[in-house]
Amino acid sequence: MINLRPETLFSCKGQVAVITGGATGIGRACAEALGAAGAQVVIIGPSDTHPCQVAEELSTHGGTFEGAVCDVTNDAQLQDVITGLITKFGRIDTVLANAGVALDPPGGTTLEQLAAMDRMYQIHTRSVVHLAELVLPTMAQIGGGSMMVMSSLAGLRGNRVLSGYGVTKAANAQIARNLAVQWGQQQIRVNALSPGVISTEFARPITTDAETASVRLAKTPLGRFGTPHEVAGAVVWLASPAGAFVSGQNIVIDGGTLVMD
Repeated sequence: MINLRPETLFSCKGQVAVITGGATGIGRACAEALGAAGAQVVIIGPSDTHPCQVAEELSTHGGTFEGAVCDVTNDAQLQDVITGLITKFGRIDTVLANAGVALDPPGGTTLEQLAAMDRMYQIHTRSVVHLAELVLPTMAQIGGGSMMVMSSLAGLRGNRVLSGYGVTKAANAQIARNLAVQWGQQQIRVNALSPGVISTEFARPITTDAETASVRLAKTPLGRFGTPHEVAGAVVWLASPAGAFVSGQNIVIDGGTLVMD
């Protein structure tokens, strides 16, 4: 009989989990949640987010964390970090591609918009493909694993201002679907996550502007913004035995905004 106790069903014990963009906001909450579920968590981020310091801070609350400084758009840096982790641990069971930025220039020229889109494509789309290329063969060797790609509600709706952001987030969700098909026979599950507005520093332009916030909340059935741990819960689910038959999906975590009439 299958053990359905939460401590087993949602356990990540024994896993090595890697999170890009893991030092702040949603990524940090996901790192903390995976650590609490028993995983050894590696937090990857650029130097200005201090991933090593964040790993030390999280370790004081229990769990096992370490940090690695890396620009995910730098192919050599990313390869060095992932290769080093595989050498050290011999396995990677879970990976969350969470690195992201919102760079759409309000009222920018076409050239400015294209330059911003190019940069977001590098972070949201191209780096995910490279990360998968580096990680998934090792997952296949150990019998499978879970990869998650942080997409966005902006990739599922039309946008007045988040145009390039939405385009690149739609693209990374499609990458997740493609990878799910390509690697499914190796028991690798790949899913996208599409949060709505989550109360983080990243979303402050929306959550702290009274007029903008009011409009957003009026279009959200739950009538509030989400919290980082409400995204982290889905990450633990997809990394654990509870999510073992979920692949190729785009999990929307938005308080109902997408279905609002």
